[in-house]
Amino acid sequence: MVTKILPISQPKVIGFLHHAYPLSILGNHNEYIPWFYNNFIQIICNPEYFEHTNDHLVDFYFPNDRLFSYPCIETYASKPEFSISEIDIVDYTINSINNDCYVYTHVDEFYIPNRKVNKHFTHNILVYGYEDKKFNVLGFNEIRHFASTQVPFEDFRKAYNHADYKLTILYSYNNYITPQFNIYNVMRSIKDYLLSINTIQGNCYLPPNPIFGIDTYYYLKRYVEILKSGSTKADIRPFHILLEHKTCMVERINYMREHNYIRNPNIYSKYKEIEKLAYIQRNIILKYSISLDPMSLSNLANSIDLLIAKETDALNMILDDLQSSGFSID
Repeated sequence: MVTKILPISQPKVIGFLHHAYPLSILGNHNEYIPWFYNNFIQIICNPEYFEHTNDHLVDFYFPNDRLFSYPCIETYASKPEFSISEIDIVDYTINSINNDCYVYTHVDEFYIPNRKVNKHFTHNILVYGYEDKKFNVLGFNEIRHFASTQVPFEDFRKAYNHADYKLTILYSYNNYITPQFNIYNVMRSIKDYLLSINTIQGNCYLPPNPIFGIDTYYYLKRYVEILKSGSTKADIRPFHILLEHKTCMVERINYMREHNYIRNPNIYSKYKEIEKLAYIQRNIILKYSISLDPMSLSNLANSIDLLIAKETDALNMILDDLQSSGFSID
């Protein structure tokens, strides 16, 4: 059988798959880097999480639909089952890959090997190749690592046919656009983050009463108190996303230093300290999820307060440094 594998890379953000999948494609091409550092600054918190009506407490904010907002990627949304003639999802996926399209779709993970699932559960998946009658796919494996695994064709067909939701998106890389770094967008996003506001509007869905920026941490403290009471399970994702936010900021600062936007040498080291603090907080939640010992959470609220203070100081240093170099926003 013919084999075809499309290139993938380790994405800069893996906390949610709707970020990880497109970034896995883009990471093979450095042209996207300026765009990446223009984005992944603002954070959104959804208070509906506490009412159990939404599954995401914290995420990166995208003003437009996060599945269709990436440069250098053409996207085609479809539902193969809507075709007039019957389409086999395996043939459809092979044909798409043969035409250099990555296939984002939904499957019942109960039928997908190497997944930590013991019940029927519809989830998204990215197919990037095939060989030996198996698809090469990306997702969280049985130990919850973002990784590449393989799915036999018949298992994939069964998983797709049993999915409750079947939106399919074809991603195709193109180099028609060369994104440019925009320091004014970065400054505006940092200012929004500090003020816990959002001035960058788009067409994405927003939950009722969304929380933006650094105020997110006050809701994270509320979540920690709920954890201490033992009335909910530990969810590592908010802390992991916020750790990735700090890592992205560290990389962005380094990029701005290399391109002579930032001159203050202390900013980078200050943000490395913030990243380390976020790493410790993420690991505290990870440890609690295993031990279920509320004592392990005893100092977490104070640690969050410390992070808020350090990050506020560092972000203001960035804005002051840029303004002293002649960059300004209203």
